[in-house]
Amino acid sequence: MQEWEDLLELGPECHERFLNTDNVPELRSLAVEFAGVSQLRGRYWVARKAPEHHTLLFTTEGRGKLLTPAGEQAIEANTLTLLPKNKPFHFSLDSDRWATAWFCLDDADQWQHLNREPSDIRYCAVAAPIYYLLCQLYYEPSSSMRKSPIRQLKQYLNQALGKRPSQSRSEMDQTRRLEGMFNELQQQLHVDWTVADMASRIHYSAPHLHRLCQQVYGQSPMQRLISLRIERARQLLTDTNWPLVQIANTVGYQDVFNFSNRFKKVAGISPSGYRQQRVKNQHSEAKQP
Repeated sequence: MQEWEDLLELGPECHERFLNTDNVPELRSLAVEFAGVSQLRGRYWVARKAPEHHTLLFTTEGRGKLLTPAGEQAIEANTLTLLPKNKPFHFSLDSDRWATAWFCLDDADQWQHLNREPSDIRYCAVAAPIYYLLCQLYYEPSSSMRKSPIRQLKQYLNQALGKRPSQSRSEMDQTRRLEGMFNELQQQLHVDWTVADMASRIHYSAPHLHRLCQQVYGQSPMQRLISLRIERARQLLTDTNWPLVQIANTVGYQDVFNFSNRFKKVAGISPSGYRQQRVKNQHSEAKQP
């Protein structure tokens, strides 16, 4: 029989960035006690016998391993690992690296339904956007500039965790097909996709695709595509020194002016301003003892 206990092992190759209501007060509106993003290598595991918070892991890269009273499961990329409060768990690194965004949620009214959920690993289409939104919030010193990413984070968390009516097998199949289609589009964001192209790819009519997207994402097909493009652009602005025209072309905008306007409308800041802010904040962080 498994003996559950409280353990934490964080090796020297692991890097984590922590957020709480002191450095990001807006997290209170989401009933988030604390959160973070992790790039994990080497030794890493966490165990809790009676956690006080609901724990969420959004995996974007690599693989982990989860152990609960129900057994052992692999934690793959593009998944949400849901661990409700008071239910024991143990998770650990199970590959050469593991990238996650994680949250500890208060047992507030908006998350009460999680008490009725089992510990579970499920596919999550918004794992990567959530990861990059937390990175943005970590580096953003301005409360006014945090408003847009907080709104987006709220939308994505509700999408991933919100109470949904039970789905028939047919409805679940449609949802999986839709998520699979957008996963494929993420690999070709440079293509000039139309709603007709998307509908043809998934073998639905355009009106049915629109209804399904609104149901699953709360967005139209084109709004969903734009969200994916802007999230990829955030990543490239943070992780590369590519010129804006190259980033624009990579995410499907041949006109850099159009790309800049679209990015600012979604992110609340221009691409150049976003990159300068990231560089400035990273330099400030590097100088800290």
